[in-house]
Amino acid sequence: MIVKQLIEVFDILDSADASGLKVKEYLESKGATNVEVVKREKDGKSTDFVKVVIPGSNGRLKGGNAPSLGIIGRLGGIGARPERIGFVSDGDGALTALAAAAKILDMNSKKDFLATFTSAPMYAPMRPPRLTFPCPSWVLPSIWQ
Repeated sequence: MIVKQLIEVFDILDSADASGLKVKEYLESKGATNVEVVKREKDGKSTDFVKVVIPGSNGRLKGGNAPSLGIIGRLGGIGARPERIGFVSDGDGALTALAAAAKILDMNSKKDFLATFTSAPMYAPMRPPRLTFPCPSWVLPSIWQ
């Protein structure tokens, strides 16, 4: 079951100081060796893009021919501080992609390997939403689209 990984990743993301670097540390603690974090900033706010690549037993990265599996966690922001505190509903894409990557890493640690390599990129906006009625929503500036 993936419940354990969902809770662990949620605990990391549901924080005022959540960051791509904290996610990277978590994934590396689970055995990831290829985690990339790119931070984009504008108007004093930032978005972290996180990508983890997990080699499969018969994937391209090991010279095999198994197809690649991509898990994309691109939905919306994980937080809307200071207007709204806590994890917001748009964060479920990031949460799901990262939890799936953590579960695959857990499987690998138990010697259960997928044949394919897995890429799980996600992004986590850390900027306030544009206020709209009836509630704030995320509108990505053109540099993030």
